[in-house]
Amino acid sequence: MKSKNKVQPSMGLGKKAEVLKVDVVSKTRSKPVRSSERLPFEQRREMILKKAVDVFAERGFDATTRDLARHLGTTQPLMYKYFKTKDDLIEEVYKRVFLDVWDTAWDEILVDRSRPITERLIRFYRSYTDVIMNRGWMRIYLFAGLKNVGITSSYIRLVEERVIRRIAMEICAAHGIQISKSSEARYMEIAWSLQGSIFYYGVRKYAYELDPSVPRSVVIDDVVNIFVASWPKENENSRA
Repeated sequence: MKSKNKVQPSMGLGKKAEVLKVDVVSKTRSKPVRSSERLPFEQRREMILKKAVDVFAERGFDATTRDLARHLGTTQPLMYKYFKTKDDLIEEVYKRVFLDVWDTAWDEILVDRSRPITERLIRFYRSYTDVIMNRGWMRIYLFAGLKNVGITSSYIRLVEERVIRRIAMEICAAHGIQISKSSEARYMEIAWSLQGSIFYYGVRKYAYELDPSVPRSVVIDDVVNIFVASWPKENENSRA
């Protein structure tokens, strides 16, 4: 097994940390921590961060720091001791929810040309969706996009470079297609469509609470096979 580290905020390559499923299991307000409880700095900071993930997943990013402190079970001055601003807290939530769970094994799976492209894509998407398809992750992703707090756009750039571009290149290579400057954007958009088809399964289930009638693994298998089989040649149906 490879060693595991966090993906750095700079979006550089890194190793995977322990997977944190950001799944909210309770919608009740957190109980305040009694002042008599003296916790080490890092332990209390971690506790606040975990509760903040739950709050943002359920309530979005509209809450003020005063509201956050109340829901986190602490005081506003004490919260400032650990996170100087709300933006600082949001940045830490981004690292925890999106970067810390990124598995660099995914990079290797996608470019391993010793295996058929459909096998690689199915293996990747089954592993990737195991991480992101839970209530907390999906809701934070969507809330962040709606409020334009920067989390979603940063994550999309990460996905584009480390997933979408590689998918486009690898499917083209499997079909013997040489990507040109004029065709690169087109193949990237098709790869985004593949990503979106699978991602929307999670949106329906965890954001809209509509339980799909087909297992996720079956959907992944079908979507991957359809896209790979119908991948167009550079000069097919292209428009000026």
